[in-house]
Amino acid sequence: MPALLAIAATLIMATNIPLPWGLVLPEPVWPLALAFSWPLIRPSYIAPFVLAALGLFLDFFWGAPLGFYVLLLMIVFSVTFLIRSYIVGQDMTIVASVYVMSIIGFFILGTLLTTLYAGQVPRLLGVAEQMFASLITVPVMWWLLDKYLHADVRFQ
Repeated sequence: MPALLAIAATLIMATNIPLPWGLVLPEPVWPLALAFSWPLIRPSYIAPFVLAALGLFLDFFWGAPLGFYVLLLMIVFSVTFLIRSYIVGQDMTIVASVYVMSIIGFFILGTLLTTLYAGQVPRLLGVAEQMFASLITVPVMWWLLDKYLHADVRFQ
């Protein structure tokens, strides 16, 4: 269900809805919240496959090179999985801080990969805008952890 919500949110935020003063809707990377939350909630074998499918969806939707978002989401998932034991049980401010650092790392790595692929640096203001737009997914990550982290009866 969260993966379908991420796809729906991506589609809704990409619509061309006229806003006052010439503003446009932000375009955050919604599956980032899932790539960070799923290793903390309950690591499973299916989560990487669903993240890969979400990454492929983003690759096709945004016109990125095939595997670009898949690689970036898998790196966030893998790093979060590796440091899972340090994050679980911490205060939510610490978890949110680590999530913000993962968002920053995601966009730095994405900018580096785009530069290597295209041979030129992307518009850094646009990258910063999308990174700040992705910060609105912090409450989504918070909601996912709050809803599902203690739902696993193995840890009670």
